[in-house]
Order: sequence, then C-alpha cells, then structure tokens
Amino acid sequence: MRRRNLIFVQLDQLHFNALSAYGNPYVKTPNMDRIAKEGYSFMKTHTVMPQCCPARASWFTGLTSKEHGQFVNGAPLRKDIPDLGNWIREAGYETVYTGKWHVGRPTTECFEKVLQTEGTLKGEHMDEFVARSAIGYLQKRTDERPFFLNVSLMNPHDCCYNAAAAGGLGKYRLAEMMAEELPPIPENFVSPSKMDSRGWGELEWRFYIYLYYRLVEMVDAEFGTFFDYLKNSEYAENTLLILSSDHGDGLGFHGKVSKGFLEDESWRVPAIVWGNGIPQNVRDEDHLASSLDIPKTFTDYAGAPDMPNTNFGKSWRPILEGRKPEWREYVFGETSIPYTAMAFRDTQDTKTIFYSDGKIDAYNTAKDPLEKNNLAGNPEAQGLIRRHRTYFKDYLNTVKLNPEQSDLKGQAARCVGYEAWYKQMKEEL
Repeated sequence: MRRRNLIFVQLDQLHFNALSAYGNPYVKTPNMDRIAKEGYSFMKTHTVMPQCCPARASWFTGLTSKEHGQFVNGAPLRKDIPDLGNWIREAGYETVYTGKWHVGRPTTECFEKVLQTEGTLKGEHMDEFVARSAIGYLQKRTDERPFFLNVSLMNPHDCCYNAAAAGGLGKYRLAEMMAEELPPIPENFVSPSKMDSRGWGELEWRFYIYLYYRLVEMVDAEFGTFFDYLKNSEYAENTLLILSSDHGDGLGFHGKVSKGFLEDESWRVPAIVWGNGIPQNVRDEDHLASSLDIPKTFTDYAGAPDMPNTNFGKSWRPILEGRKPEWREYVFGETSIPYTAMAFRDTQDTKTIFYSDGKIDAYNTAKDPLEKNNLAGNPEAQGLIRRHRTYFKDYLNTVKLNPEQSDLKGQAARCVGYEAWYKQMKEEL
C-alpha cells in the first residue's frame, strides 16, 4: 500500500474559535469551514507553549520548549536534536517547506526544498505567494517519492501591528464610524492593567477584534486557493492534511491581546485533519490533544520511528482509524513570558495554572469555559488542585530539561528562571 503524502498547513495566532464552522458569527471562513466539514476537528487541542518560536520548534522536534532549548523567542534551539523535515526524509519522503519558519535553525538544513522564505513578516503581503508556491510545487513535481509539504501562512499574526501601543491612531479612527458593525467585547473582558499603554476604550477594543477577524478571512482565502487546487489534483486521494496554529490570541478575552499566557484564548488552538478515509464533520470533544501530537502523527503515517525522547506526544492515527487507544488523562502547557507558569487540563474538565511566584488559578471549564471564576481559594477546589499537582509531578519526572544558558540576551535573558522553579517544585510535590 502506498504511503500517504503529508501536508502540514500552519497558521499563526489563530484563536481556537475563530472559524464560522464552530459557530462564530463575526467571521466568515468558508474554506476552513469546508475542511472542518470534510475532516476531523480535535476541539480540545493545546499548544505546548503559546509563543511563536517555542511552539514551532516543538512542532519540528516533538519536544517541549524546556527540552529543545528555544523556551522563548530569541533563545537558541539545541544543535544536537533532529528535526521533523530530515527525520521524515530519512523515511523516504521528499520534504518541502514554504512560508514562515521562525525556528532557530536554517530551513535549508531541515528540508530538501525551500520554496518561499519569509522575506516579509506581514501576512498581508506574504501569504498569497506562499499559497501559490505550494500550488506550483504540486503542479511541477516529478519525484516518485511521497512528499511532506509544509505550507506556513502568516495571518492572522498581522494583528500584532494593530495591537501596538499607538493603535489608537490611523485605522482606529474608523471605529466610531463603524460602531454598529463591530463585534462586542467578550463576556469575560476586564479592564487591562495600568501597565497597558494602549489606552483603548470599548470602541477600540471592538475595532481590534473586528480587524482580527478580517485578517482571519484573508488567510482563509489564501488557504482556500491552495485547498481548491489540492482537492482537484492527482494527489487528493492519497494525501493527509493537518491544519493548525502555533498559538491563539487574546482577542479581548480577559482584556488581553497577543499570546504567551495560559488562559484558553492563547493556549488552545484549532486542529483539523483531512484526507481520504478520515471521518468527516467530527467535532472531537473527548480527546485532550497537544501540539506535540502533530509530529507523532506525521511520523506514524510516514512509517518513521518516533523522534528521540518525544515522551509526551501521541499519534492521532488510531483515533482517526476508529480504534479506541488508551489516551492521556491530562494535557499541559508552559510559558516563560509574560511570566513563568505551567497549566494543566484534565478529562474532568478542570484546569489549573501554577505560577512560579506561588499563585494558582483553578477553573471548572465545563461550567466556566470563559475562566471567570477562579476556584483556587475555595475549600472544595483543594481536591482539584491536589490532583493537578500529581500531573505536575508526573510532568517533572518525565521532562528532560535543557539547562538554561548564561549568555542569553534580550527577551530570552529576561525570561530565565524556569530551571530553578522546576527543581523547587520537584522537591515540593
């Protein structure tokens, strides 16, 4: 039996619920809606670290950010670990990359072919060329090997420019003129701290959300151009495609924008699998999924062994093939910016965030999906917290930490401290 061709479509900063297929009335994503209707959505997927470089390095190493070394943007990736591009190439695949990379190793060292590089960091200008370069590759390829094609689109990451401190200028002057068209602020919106220099009023927040959804629609259109070609190509019958995002965006939830924090708007991501034989129009709310599962799934379908020390990820293939594998009891996320913390969610729909300063947030996400009611101070929540401490202990006993380096600069130098905290927690738990 021929091995499947593999395609990984990566988006940047896509909120887990920013698809009209999932009931969002403020955005129209007809192309991602199609793949959701024709594919399998893991509705409880969590990035291992909600920041660009660490999350992407985890996609391509199968390791946590504290293992592969790129624990924050600007920290170096370990040189002694393999990457997914070369690993799958060793299994007999032609490996191809186009678009945003943002991993601490040259793309050309990881992939056989690199079609389009990140000459601009703005998706408004870049994504069209990325989608078309991927189509051009499929049109012109003559290699008889199966292929592993990575299509890395930038948007809705351009929202970062809209969220700049001077965001009240320029386009934001349109907010008052468009007030009736703007989405509402989220139910769990709280006024940002005094540290936030934007100074936005309600209209500016609503306009930010409006602009974000327009960027989602822009990237949906470029994805649709590529997906249309794939579906009508000779490769459609024997290709497996995974679409996901490196992390989410604050989008006004909890009064936040951007990423790095472990509330769900930043931590959770969409993840859809499409291909011949994949169950269609499924919204899987039962399996806790991790971004670390994506490399495991690709190596499984490629017939390649697991990459070294990839202890946390699980292949989705048994689920997609209708088997009932033993699955995880909890999923975790970690961050080093804007604070050092670990988050855990379990199959009982409870969630905790442990902060390095000793603070704990605890939520019943079934009853409180917007994380408005912190249960940490309630006596009845102590059993929940004790259970999640066992997850933390299990994580610490499994993770193989990369030691912090002393020569880090910039943001990376300001974010050190996880090694000492993990050591302290390991002694306490």
